[in-house]
Amino acid sequence: MSAPGRKVHWLLAGILALTLLAAAGFGVRLGLSWYHWSQPGSHDQPLQGWMPLGYVGRSWQVPPEVLQGIAGVQPGDGRRTLQSIAEARGIALDTLITEIETAIQLWRAQGD
Repeated sequence: MSAPGRKVHWLLAGILALTLLAAAGFGVRLGLSWYHWSQPGSHDQPLQGWMPLGYVGRSWQVPPEVLQGIAGVQPGDGRRTLQSIAEARGIALDTLITEIETAIQLWRAQGD
């Protein structure tokens, strides 16, 4: 094999190794996420200021658009924490948490 052929061979081997490493990383992340959300303790967790809105939705099994409407945020703001949402709205965190919990209970009652 000539020198340029070896370089191409090693380049392709390196690309394949990086691709396999990335796929393994995504697989591990998927597995850990699945494991976390399959545990009973991850559902209906008490709301806290550090929680992003999307996390609350997953924990309480509420669609994102419902929570966005409750919290008064735009679509795509699922990564904002409850604390930052309360500060942006100029209300106490406890007030926002009470609003969200009440609205979730009403939403769930409508689904029954």
